[in-house]
Amino acid sequence: MTYTAGELAKKLGVSARTVRFYDEKNLLSPHGYSEAGYRLYNDESAERLQKILMLRFMDFSIEQIADMMKEEHFDVKESLLEQERLLTEKKEHIERILAAVRKTRDILIAEGGADKTQLSPSQYAQDFWENMRRIIEITRAREYVIAQYGTDSNLNSRISIHDYSTASVGFYPWMLDEIALAPNMKVLDIGCGNAAFWRGVAARLPENLELHLVDYSSGMLASAEKNMLEIQRQFPEKHLKYILDKRDATDFSYPVSGFDRIMANHVLFHLNREARLELYKKINALLKDGGRFSCSLIGKTHLVQLHELVRKFYPEIAIPSNTFDIFLETAAQELCSDFTVLETAEQENDLLVPDAEAVFDYVASYSAKAREILEKNHELFIERVRGQMNEEGLFFIHKSTGLLICQKK
Repeated sequence: MTYTAGELAKKLGVSARTVRFYDEKNLLSPHGYSEAGYRLYNDESAERLQKILMLRFMDFSIEQIADMMKEEHFDVKESLLEQERLLTEKKEHIERILAAVRKTRDILIAEGGADKTQLSPSQYAQDFWENMRRIIEITRAREYVIAQYGTDSNLNSRISIHDYSTASVGFYPWMLDEIALAPNMKVLDIGCGNAAFWRGVAARLPENLELHLVDYSSGMLASAEKNMLEIQRQFPEKHLKYILDKRDATDFSYPVSGFDRIMANHVLFHLNREARLELYKKINALLKDGGRFSCSLIGKTHLVQLHELVRKFYPEIAIPSNTFDIFLETAAQELCSDFTVLETAEQENDLLVPDAEAVFDYVASYSAKAREILEKNHELFIERVRGQMNEEGLFFIHKSTGLLICQKK
């Protein structure tokens, strides 16, 4: 059967404009043309349009649908898995906004009473906007972290530059020695990322560890699962047990306690101070008597030469550490209220980078805006990095990274 655009639209319960839109996007082609030049469609067109409408209902993009309609290389499973991930992220984004609204409401009720009789209308409005602004700032900061670490691609870009370390021992093995794991320990890793730490020290791990790995990012946890399975495959004699769980460090809870060690590596500076102070109390409650909490942090002079280059030539690129309010030098003062701080240790370590592209990838991983700016100025950025290199063709970058070891009070 043959249909005009209007007839096809009526058949499927959409507007004629919708039919024309998908035609213009080259997703729906006419079967032929009438003598008057009108586009004509057939039953095959109707079936194709129905598929397009179903995919749009599932929130697939026009580009994704175009790929999916090329059936010769259409991977249904992969497409659905990717869409599930994207929809889950949208759902979680909406839930975070709802949480911000509810928190503002609860604060105002607590300040003014449920009937608001204790606040004048102008004071209530002023407090509303102030509390909403503060909570949204916190929410935006979390959104940035989630966008940065939704998958481990940015993390891998950050890690790869550290291949040019001058330290005799890598940061992960150094950290393993500092936290002093022993056989049969139960360990909680908050913000485990893709489990790069455990992968990096797998050969040196003691036996019979029970590892609880938690992270807010589903993408990170998927990568962590692969890494932990690989560790088990390579080192069956370790008898390693692990549990993966999706948890939010900004509002942390965990159903298991009695941990020998709890870790939060390069996590604390992504949390605001209020969230950190709440987290410390919960960590203390989860530790067994004599248990230890360790947290890795950067110092105030971390990557100073690289950041100076970015500030000089690309001031519009936001450097993530500019927003941090906890550093290796200052953390003990904050932690001592909830823990006995046993040690603040900084690894002797710098970078000598011969590869300007590695520097490019590192800075581009800061944000989508940073990548856009640098990709437009790729050759010039590479030239500027090379201008910072010494006679041996190495770009010296000071590192300041270390670890605090604390004990349950």
